[in-house]
Amino acid sequence: MAVFAVGGTLAYLTDTSETKTNTFTFGNVDITLTEPTWEETGKTAAADMAPGQEVDKDPTVKVETTSKNAYVFVKVTIPTSTAGGVANTELFTVGTLGSGWTDITSAMTGLNAGEHVYAYGTASAMTSVAKNTTLPAVFTKIKANSALTATELENIDHKANVVVNAYAIQAEGLPEGHTSPVAVWGDLGL
Repeated sequence: MAVFAVGGTLAYLTDTSETKTNTFTFGNVDITLTEPTWEETGKTAAADMAPGQEVDKDPTVKVETTSKNAYVFVKVTIPTSTAGGVANTELFTVGTLGSGWTDITSAMTGLNAGEHVYAYGTASAMTSVAKNTTLPAVFTKIKANSALTATELENIDHKANVVVNAYAIQAEGLPEGHTSPVAVWGDLGL
């Protein structure tokens, strides 16, 4: 009888462990970079450019439907050469910036000649871009430097690549006070 009483007491003093699993899903930042007018007409016109010639080039960023709200940047790398006797002269200039875009290059350090960073917002504050939003083109035209001579064109092998990269970072959760384009660009860690 005493054995049954001890066994019965142990049953009351034990329990199985319970487990709870909590799943956290982090948001996604998803952008697309296109150049529709470049694809239609600019690329063909750029195949045989002359100094001073302007062609269509329209980097356009879309924050996709699956994305969190984001801050958006576009970095344009323009090749340099010696033009008109001046070293590190950019071979191209971009046209007027599209609505909402700001050139923050002059406020930044560590950029090489020919690198330009454009932020969607003002010089002092980024603009949060909602999902499923296509921004205005950063610019719509690019122009070959009119000071290029035949000799300078020979030195660059008659080919020059302009590289456009788009970047985005979620607009929520950045360190407090990080709304200026230069601070947010730094948060990207590029």
